[in-house]
Amino acid sequence: MRLEDGVYYCGYHSPKSFGGSSYFVSRPQGNWLIDSPKYLPQLVDQFEKLGGIAWIFLTHRDDVADAAKYAGHFAARRIIHRRELSAQPDAELILEGLDPFPLAPGFLAIPTPGHTRGHMCLLLENRFLFTGDHLWWSRNLRSLNAGRDVCWYSWDEQTRSMASLEQFEFEWVLPGHGERVKLPAATMQAQLRELAARMRV
Repeated sequence: MRLEDGVYYCGYHSPKSFGGSSYFVSRPQGNWLIDSPKYLPQLVDQFEKLGGIAWIFLTHRDDVADAAKYAGHFAARRIIHRRELSAQPDAELILEGLDPFPLAPGFLAIPTPGHTRGHMCLLLENRFLFTGDHLWWSRNLRSLNAGRDVCWYSWDEQTRSMASLEQFEFEWVLPGHGERVKLPAATMQAQLRELAARMRV
């Protein structure tokens, strides 16, 4: 399903990722898959029609699902943080540390430890933030949200890395779990500040 500007929601959630959402980004320099849906012929066909997959960005260990199958079929390179490597030990590009890492023009990996030790978000063109299990929209709260009850590593770390996102500009939050949302960048920043403050309580 097209969201906008060559960014698609994949659907076909995999039970291997606890039903996590995944996304496809179409770009002339090479297409990206962010986390992984089920490996299904109809999805493979759609990806092939859009030019295949060059890169697979894995936010964290929970949502790798069938990434290895997609990587094998499309000769795609998988990107994962070293602290998550046991979930995809033969990944082609391994990131380390806590500093943001430019991956390609317009693509920035942002380490956001907390939910897991090596969790990362991916910022696309200062508009789209793919957040894995770090951050999502809550329809009930009508605000950005994160969950202490699904934090597998450190709530303190997740709180700090949430606050660190305030330095970046984006309009979309595209999560693995929870609802996606598009807001004006200034509103998104205000929501992040409010969320980080709630998390410190």
